[in-house]
Amino acid sequence: GALGWLAAGVVLLVAFYAIESKSAAPLVPVSVLKKKTVAWGNIAGLIAFLTETSLVFLMTLYLQEVLDFSPLTAGLSFGVLGIGTVIGGSIAPRVIAATNTRNTLIMGGVLQAVATLSLVALGETSSSMWLLLAATFAGGIGNMLVIVGFMVTATTGLPDHEQGMATGLATMTQQIGITMGTPIMSAIAAANTDIHAGITTAVIVNTAIVVVGILTIVLFLRTERSS
Repeated sequence: GALGWLAAGVVLLVAFYAIESKSAAPLVPVSVLKKKTVAWGNIAGLIAFLTETSLVFLMTLYLQEVLDFSPLTAGLSFGVLGIGTVIGGSIAPRVIAATNTRNTLIMGGVLQAVATLSLVALGETSSSMWLLLAATFAGGIGNMLVIVGFMVTATTGLPDHEQGMATGLATMTQQIGITMGTPIMSAIAAANTDIHAGITTAVIVNTAIVVVGILTIVLFLRTERSS
């Protein structure tokens, strides 16, 4: 199943690291991967993409299976999420300039975690829509703060000739996060015969993953003030 493929991916990643560390002309120098900004920045990005894309899947499941919305209505319900991400992307450079990338990652992660956790209060009637709309809007802002912060962090402190490689790693991280999130959350939600309860459990796990990301940044990432 999905978890088996995930385990296989981890094994291949470890094998790739082992091979690259011994290669005379590695595709990705291990020295780059050992830089804290690259390593922890990409972990933050991985978690950001994994959690938010899978949350959209969970909320789509909630709207269609619990509230019995049509696919069109469910899709339109995510318009506020789109607005939130636009706002988050617009203010992120100013937040980074006013503080630094580390604090931006933390603030964005906290906002995303709080917004996601609030979704456990969703009921089985359409009266819960106001909560879903507000939470996805706020979560979209927080998630985009993390994404912009991750892109800046993951390419910081590298010489010009390594910038392309760092950007490629960040893009790979994005794709891996998007690919991993939905299968994991789908498996968690499907483990419960009650679809509403299953979605709630998956939302809690989603929040926990965001919190792990926040703690990782707090404990391991140190960045200088950005200009």
